[in-house]
Amino acid sequence: MQNLGLIFVLLLFVNVVCGVETEVVEAVSVILGDSVTLQSEVTQIQSNDVIEWRFSGHRIAIINSDRNNKVQAEVTEKIRDNLQLDHQTGDLKIRNIRTADCGLYELDINSARGSSKTSFSISGVASDDMKVVLVMERDSVILPSGLSEIQREDQITWKFKDTLIAKINETAGIFSTYDDVLDGRFRYRLHLTNQTGSLIVTNVKPNISGLYEINISKSSSRYTTHKTFNVTSKEGESRQSATEGNSVTLLSGVSEIHSDDVIVWRSEHGDSIIAKIDRGKVFTTLDGADGRYSGTLELDSKTGSLTIRHIRTEHAGLYHLDITGQRRTIFKRFFISVCSQNWFRYVMVVIVVAVLLLVVIGAIAVIRCRQTQNVNGSVI
Repeated sequence: MQNLGLIFVLLLFVNVVCGVETEVVEAVSVILGDSVTLQSEVTQIQSNDVIEWRFSGHRIAIINSDRNNKVQAEVTEKIRDNLQLDHQTGDLKIRNIRTADCGLYELDINSARGSSKTSFSISGVASDDMKVVLVMERDSVILPSGLSEIQREDQITWKFKDTLIAKINETAGIFSTYDDVLDGRFRYRLHLTNQTGSLIVTNVKPNISGLYEINISKSSSRYTTHKTFNVTSKEGESRQSATEGNSVTLLSGVSEIHSDDVIVWRSEHGDSIIAKIDRGKVFTTLDGADGRYSGTLELDSKTGSLTIRHIRTEHAGLYHLDITGQRRTIFKRFFISVCSQNWFRYVMVVIVVAVLLLVVIGAIAVIRCRQTQNVNGSVI
């Protein structure tokens, strides 16, 4: 028994002295359709370095640097379209994560400085793949970070077409937007939310439509997640007309409310919030800044559409719909015109009078035509 104890102590001593490393497995959760970068933690590949990536036991990428520091990199043909290998660091980026891409990724690094092995277990989280964001020109758009709250070790960057436009680094005290880039097209239009790091772009114009990307990493982790949004601007708004006393429904355009959706309806009258749905649970309708909507609003519990009952002329104008959640962002505008009942009656009277006049004029024309025919017959 004493011999067994001695052997255990000797093995432990050899482990410590020889620097044999215990394999590290890092759990990575990624929303399906997003991208992730697995980091080697190598700042610069040196001569005779060999870096190998495997997925489910099969080699998918390798970097081999000879003594002249010439780097040779190879990515398996089968999944080449999904992978991007950094030739300087050996980091592996997996784009557009699918269910088939989830599983165990292994990294082996062999160099003159020693060897190491790290594993990343990637799991996919289902999403609605709402990556295209349609917004009316001059409206604002919120691009969600997907975080419920920024942690101290979080490092976040926002890019527009590969140009850095915002950065958050809690540890370094950085919370900045860079709105002077790209000829100043973003000036006074970029804002970051303090709690989640989501990006707000105001007064959207065609020259700031395009691909936005958020990159999120932690100082204690060895991976970076990437999420992209394709923002498209569109002119105009949806227009609807109604007669005073009737009802009008403004359609949200979604088939059902998600559990993380926050839906806000706003009226141009005082830019006040008149209805709100908080995460699909709390439904609220308000009277408006001056009480003009008292007892007239109704929210659809399934879609979030807004109905204005017994509509009046004072309800005419512009309405805004904001839907924000971790999986989608939707902004819409609606313009309602309301005809008063008195005006409607006046129009009907005018139409009736016009029809009667046409009948009278037609009758006179027929009579005169017959008189002319009779005169011509008498002459003959």
